[in-house]
Amino acid sequence: MKKSKLWLLAAFLTTAVMLSACASGGNEGKQSKEDTKQNQGTEQKTEKTSLTKGIDKVLTSLQTLNSTAESSTNDVKKINKNGKALSESWEPIEKKVEKHNAKAYENIEKSLYPLIAEAKKDHPDANKVKQLIEETTKQLKSFKQKLSSSS
Repeated sequence: MKKSKLWLLAAFLTTAVMLSACASGGNEGKQSKEDTKQNQGTEQKTEKTSLTKGIDKVLTSLQTLNSTAESSTNDVKKINKNGKALSESWEPIEKKVEKHNAKAYENIEKSLYPLIAEAKKDHPDANKVKQLIEETTKQLKSFKQKLSSSS
């Protein structure tokens, strides 16, 4: 009788351990899926924040170049320097913009690259620079607005 009770107790304990292991395994899977979704959401927010800050830097570079083109039309070195700074501010976010919205990227590059090229010339055309700055600023602000409204 004692042996049968011991066997019964051992079988019961073994079953209980196996059931508890199976039950906790299912919850871990659900939890890791929830964690993954939460991490992806956080990564997207971080990327949008990074992109927004990068766009702000490019817009600041555009403002600086515009001020130079308006006030120092004949200061070629300063226009060249600001054109280079614009290019350097765009470079870190270029691929992110393209990845996030290829159409917006195309629209931005249609005016941005000619602007950078014009600003780096030996004799940049200040009127053309100002026109391209206006177009590029409009495209960047539009993209930034779409980015912030998709949050």
